[in-house]
Amino acid sequence: MPLSEVHNADCLKEMKKFPDNHFQLAIVDPPYGIDAPNMNMGANKSKNKSGTSDSVANKLRKARFSKGSGKLKNRALNTMSLDWDVKPPVEYFKELFRISENQIIWGGNYFDLPPTRCVVCWNKLQPWENFSQWEMAWTSFDKPASMFTYSNKGGANNEKKIHPTQKPVPLYEWLLMKYAKEGDKILDTHLGSGSSRIAAYKLGFDFNGYEIDKEYYQSQNKRFESQRADLDQFRTFVEETEIPINQLKIL
Repeated sequence: MPLSEVHNADCLKEMKKFPDNHFQLAIVDPPYGIDAPNMNMGANKSKNKSGTSDSVANKLRKARFSKGSGKLKNRALNTMSLDWDVKPPVEYFKELFRISENQIIWGGNYFDLPPTRCVVCWNKLQPWENFSQWEMAWTSFDKPASMFTYSNKGGANNEKKIHPTQKPVPLYEWLLMKYAKEGDKILDTHLGSGSSRIAAYKLGFDFNGYEIDKEYYQSQNKRFESQRADLDQFRTFVEETEIPINQLKIL
């Protein structure tokens, strides 16, 4: 069975421990970097019920929550804190490029990255125009751009969200089948909901993941362990049938 090592730790500190090109592929989803917690719109910050200042991030969350209704009002992004959404420092990207041979970076349009023709788009089948209908990832590959279509909510993707920016496991399965090779070691610096970990384990890739938030770390670990038996069963089937990874059907 593949290795699946995850740590409740600061990824930047941990990346410095690895030699150059230790990982063949990094698939990461860092904070997109509006730096909302540090924004101060005006001289004074409003106070919350406890008497302390609310960050702009949480003001935005509360505004979305009060304006929403039904399922939109209760979606994970509206009910969780946004204080984590701070842009990674330049050093993060330097270390990421140093320790990995290739990279797939979600939200690449928010960061200062080299030009690439191989962008990846996830069509979320999002019917509401005031929400993002697709997301883009920057990649280091010299290949044509590609698109993956999969619903962000409902239908096949009806799992309860445990992280504000949670992406579906089949999206990561598709990325691994399309861009990773058998035997590759996979890195995820911002583990979040753990979807990348589940996909890597299911497809037989050794995996290292980091999540600095203790609650998210524990939630993704619980999610992974709850699915582990089914994943092991799938792995046994793949090994017995000797189906190449790039020929597997996304389930």
